[in-house]
Amino acid sequence: MALIEKLQRRIIDLGLLPRIVRFLPKLSILCGILGICWLTLLLPLEGQYRHTYISENALMPSQAYSYFRETEWNILRGYRTQIQVLEEKSSKERNEVVASWFQEFGAKTAFYEDDLHGNTMYGVLHAPRGDGTEAMVLAAPWYNGDGEYNIGGAALATALSRFFSRWPVWSKNIIIVFSDDPEASLRSWVHAYHTSLDLTGGSIESAVVLDYPGSNDFFKYVEIYYAGLNGELPNLDLVNVAVHITEHEGMKVSLNGVSEEEMEKRNYFSKMKTMMVGVKKMALSGVQSCYGNEAFSGWRIQAIVLRARGTDGPFDITTFGRIPEATFRSVNNLLEKFHQSFFFYLLLAPRYFVSIASYLPAAVAFSVSFIVATLDCVLKSGASNTPAFSVHNLSAVIGFTVALLLSFALSILFSHWQYSSLLISCNAVIAVLPAIFGRQGIEASHSYQFKSVAFLYLSVVLTSLLVINFALAFGIGLLAFPLILVKAPMTSRQRVKNTILLILSNPFISTLLFVNTFEPQLSGLQLFHRLVQAWQKLGCWTWSVVCIGWLPSWLLVACSGIPMPYQPVGGPSQRLGSSTKKTQ
Repeated sequence: MALIEKLQRRIIDLGLLPRIVRFLPKLSILCGILGICWLTLLLPLEGQYRHTYISENALMPSQAYSYFRETEWNILRGYRTQIQVLEEKSSKERNEVVASWFQEFGAKTAFYEDDLHGNTMYGVLHAPRGDGTEAMVLAAPWYNGDGEYNIGGAALATALSRFFSRWPVWSKNIIIVFSDDPEASLRSWVHAYHTSLDLTGGSIESAVVLDYPGSNDFFKYVEIYYAGLNGELPNLDLVNVAVHITEHEGMKVSLNGVSEEEMEKRNYFSKMKTMMVGVKKMALSGVQSCYGNEAFSGWRIQAIVLRARGTDGPFDITTFGRIPEATFRSVNNLLEKFHQSFFFYLLLAPRYFVSIASYLPAAVAFSVSFIVATLDCVLKSGASNTPAFSVHNLSAVIGFTVALLLSFALSILFSHWQYSSLLISCNAVIAVLPAIFGRQGIEASHSYQFKSVAFLYLSVVLTSLLVINFALAFGIGLLAFPLILVKAPMTSRQRVKNTILLILSNPFISTLLFVNTFEPQLSGLQLFHRLVQAWQKLGCWTWSVVCIGWLPSWLLVACSGIPMPYQPVGGPSQRLGSSTKKTQ
């Protein structure tokens, strides 16, 4: 205690406190810049990432010979020809035909009918050596995430099911699912499987979704998608198994749709781009095109998508079929659920990854940035135990409550009344208000209280999302970062600057600009419709987090952007000395 008191007196004698307070705004900005540099510049450096490896020895990928080869070609092509004829039929009619094929080789079949999401057929192959408590899923939606008729995927799933039915090695049941699409239809079946379906095969351990559109026999390489909803990722062992098997069969692997040219490279910029594409995919999961693995999120099911790309490559469709065959044989070896390896990671390449301990500081830096900004605003507000301070706190709490209620109402209203242009226009008008009203606004002390509450709330939101959904936390921290630069508009130039900063940090405007720049699939204003659909149909939290976690803070800062010149009301700001007042 004596040492602390001595240190405190020394700080006061040297006048360090005013200097520290003056440095807080710069420290806040520095933390944000550090977060950006940490993720984009530091992690792709040699020594910051690791080579992937199989943690669970029982998986043993590619240790056994794969038998799904050219001998199955004619059977596969026969199924494909008949499935191609069914393209004009309804999903129910297609499912009935496929169900008759499944019954021929002894699979139990059932249908799941949903008024909103169509008809889904699934068959269960009971394991000869199992007790029926565990299962693996092989899914083949009739239409993939790009709206293409999944001829090859459906034919391959049928041929593999017939192939699997003749094997006595299975200790886990195999469930084959044919849904109308890989999004809401497949997710509706997964939900029903865990709640209401009569025919089940036990707890689902893993799921592989086949995506092979077209009737071509050959393809060039394989894409793997793994990011689930709300930041959920499959166990890294499953991804590693799929990558290992694919490369063992001589095929090249792309992650999350990275271009063929990019996946050939293994330099610094290639790793950085692959990692950032993965972060973007995680942040927009459920909003951009879904390929099927997202449907299994929330049920502790490790799911990936295998997608064949190209039509003129050296690999035939039976080679593609050996990937799910060998993957199922690996998972079949497990005696318990996936629990080893990582559930939180970023992939820089199919064989390189960084764990959560390495990438988490990037989002933590943004959270710290807003905390420092909160402290800066509290000190500048003239906080004390005077009655004025109580009034200031009360007004800030009331303002935050109103902003939160308005944001909640907006999230509900827009889900029923989707006018994106009106949404953008209203937010743009609010952002321009500080420039219009100038100095006619609330007192400076109230302004700083408003901003302190806004920054504190945003920091709490980011901290809550850090582990659950790193990509969304990092994205919100990055896009909301300009809020810190909004200052009291002493001059007309500052008022214009505040307007620009508010526009750039607005939840809807900044998200729209970012997505239209980096995600061509979501051009125009369709982003907001996709956000609401992902919330309603898939249970994706992004729309709620943006509206309830980000918008209230922005509204408070927008209100605080039109104060009169700062006038101290007493408290610590007066005790810091004249040098501190000048900076305010």
